[in-house]
Amino acid sequence: MRSGLVLHTFLNLPRDHSTHPQSARAEVLLPGGSCEQSEPSVRSPRLLRRTLSGAIRHRGFLLLLFLLGTIPGVYLPIPARALTPDEMTTIAAFEKVAPSVVNISTEICEPEYFYCAVPSKTGAGSGVVMKEDGLIVTNHHVVASAKNIRVTLTDGRRLNAEIVASDPNEDLAVIRVDPGGRPLQAIVFGDSDKVRVGERVFAVGNPFGLGQTLTAGSVSMTGRSLRDEGRIMRDLIQTDAPINPGNSGGALVNSSGDLIGLCTAILSPTGTSIRIGFALPSNRIRAITPTMVRPWPKILGWTAALLVAVWFIKKVYGRRAGTYPPGF
Repeated sequence: MRSGLVLHTFLNLPRDHSTHPQSARAEVLLPGGSCEQSEPSVRSPRLLRRTLSGAIRHRGFLLLLFLLGTIPGVYLPIPARALTPDEMTTIAAFEKVAPSVVNISTEICEPEYFYCAVPSKTGAGSGVVMKEDGLIVTNHHVVASAKNIRVTLTDGRRLNAEIVASDPNEDLAVIRVDPGGRPLQAIVFGDSDKVRVGERVFAVGNPFGLGQTLTAGSVSMTGRSLRDEGRIMRDLIQTDAPINPGNSGGALVNSSGDLIGLCTAILSPTGTSIRIGFALPSNRIRAITPTMVRPWPKILGWTAALLVAVWFIKKVYGRRAGTYPPGF
């Protein structure tokens, strides 16, 4: 039967169609609403009766299916819906990055509150696993003034953390946990210099302390500058993926699940997302955090530069002093 046609069949036909040839007709309702009379073949009623008799013989099986569908807790199989390519991309990106994003809860100490004897308030944020041995990067404002820091992993483990280094100017902090004999899964860094406006991105974090959450959007602009508490943060990635309080320190990844930014700030008159969020580019994180964790190369570099400058000054002014007359 073609799509759009409704066929009224032979349920009301007499048993002997040889004596009632005029009654063996079928009405076909066409899409326009008109009816058309058609002469069926002589075999059609017999085929229909055989089909109905077969259904009656199997009425016990049909009744069983009906009863199973009415029993609580018993469900008949439903054909699975095929995922679209876009949905499959989103799922693959989340499953890749999820084990590398952690939830951070803090107990914040304020000096004027009983001299920090007890924490005055709590906070929530996110972090990204940099190394399997427990090194995690987050925002400075997530762990600033924190007395206690606890990290919740995707496998349910809750671990105490300590601050390794923190840079308020870059709004970056590195914390460490002890994973024991179960190493963490480090995130895969992408190249933030290759990010293009309009590229699809996903934000994974811990908004409002709810737990790991995925939001989707696109890159709105690159190279943004933002003034925050007297400092200017430059070269940020702007995105319309919803970012809310608690997302700070979470991952901004591309459609391949590679880290391209660290969710850092939002622009909002209400304090919640209006789809204007900012992330520190991953290349800056990769360049800065090693010097934060191991500052000695940087200190030695500055010390060597200072010694060279002193040697050069002494050399130049020593020669000039030798040319002067005695007692000058």
